[in-house]
Amino acid sequence: MALQHDLHDVVLETDCKVLVHKLQHPSMEQNEVGVLCRSIRRLLSDIGNGRWRHICREANEAAHIMAHAESRWNESLVWFDRPPNYLVNQLQLDSVTASTD
Repeated sequence: MALQHDLHDVVLETDCKVLVHKLQHPSMEQNEVGVLCRSIRRLLSDIGNGRWRHICREANEAAHIMAHAESRWNESLVWFDRPPNYLVNQLQLDSVTASTD
């Protein structure tokens, strides 16, 4: 999506510390995880200045809300200007939680 919309300086956040470590420290794993991580790194390098960041699970509640909403509505949730009202408060809470980490 970042490539489609010509976005740069993208920060991808996840609460999976193992994934961030594997993406930031390339290895030559020959299993499915290694192949997937190499593909993800290749895509991120195409973006330009993209990077991964680990955040604590408590600061990532908005992602869980969006995942549940997307599966419930069976459609992709994408916005560029303002997030939906049901998510604004949680994004603010996540931001506060992340800054105290």
